[in-house]
Amino acid sequence: MSLKTKNVFLTGGAQGLGRSYIDALLAAGARAFFIDINATAGEKTEKELKEKYGKESVKFQVADCTNFPMFEEAFTAAVNFLGYVDLMVNNAGLMNESKYEEMIDLNFRTLVKGSFMAAEHMRKDKGGKGGRIINISSMAGLEDIMIVPVYSATKHAVRAFTSGLAMAPDIQQQGIEYGILCPSPAATDMFMDIDDIKVRHLDSYPQHVRKAMMAPVECIQKGFMKLVSLDQMNGAILYASHTELTFRKMDNVNLGETWPVKQEDCSTSASKKLEMLLRHIEVIIQTRTSRGGHSNSCPGNVWTVWPTPELKTGNGPLPLLILNGNR
Repeated sequence: MSLKTKNVFLTGGAQGLGRSYIDALLAAGARAFFIDINATAGEKTEKELKEKYGKESVKFQVADCTNFPMFEEAFTAAVNFLGYVDLMVNNAGLMNESKYEEMIDLNFRTLVKGSFMAAEHMRKDKGGKGGRIINISSMAGLEDIMIVPVYSATKHAVRAFTSGLAMAPDIQQQGIEYGILCPSPAATDMFMDIDDIKVRHLDSYPQHVRKAMMAPVECIQKGFMKLVSLDQMNGAILYASHTELTFRKMDNVNLGETWPVKQEDCSTSASKKLEMLLRHIEVIIQTRTSRGGHSNSCPGNVWTVWPTPELKTGNGPLPLLILNGNR
């Protein structure tokens, strides 16, 4: 999909990954309206982006999207500024296990509100022009993460909620496509400033391990643009890191009728994990080799495609696909 002349509404855009998404969208020819609770950072970002892309290309409004009347006001302001919202990006989020109620509210409840609000605006069967909604999940929405159990739960909820919407039998009539981005930890304040209050069992992840896991912001930005630019996006779940940009789905694995599971009953799962590990190591080696051995390079030609030819289903909702397993 070409982004030229498209209009975007994005939450949590003042800094970090949100800002990088807006920058890339504007560079591709889109116009953007973004909100954030941080007025100082938002105004600074707005000023810099206007200088770079023009005064009419972008607008910022301070808003707390957990305050639904304020969120609705901001969306109306976006429609007034842009004329129409073609792309909704629910990006605002928090990772702090000590503030779990606030985290659940922002990471999931607000995202549900934003999705429904944008869908009502976009639905062709209700007078809209159609559009796309991208919800930001996380690598923690693909795995069980012991150091951030509540954060992980909210991101699993984001993925399941969005996938469910994408499977609606009348999705073609609605004219809406849903996509999910699952970034690995990135070199932003959210992840760089973690401590044993924000996460649990921090000592299980030594500093050098945490550093190795961090992806440069531009790698996640690249994954976001890959997702949003797909000709057909509905139902896609894209995992983005500094080593790979691959599409995913979740599997419901039958482990039998007894617990704990016997080791021999896990042989298939174990072999799959080994295969996935080897695949991942191979991708890392290929990426580092192609990028001159730099471990922080973004992935090059390691794209997978969406949707895959053998899984296209005519006019119905597209099934989810995994082309390599969860890490």
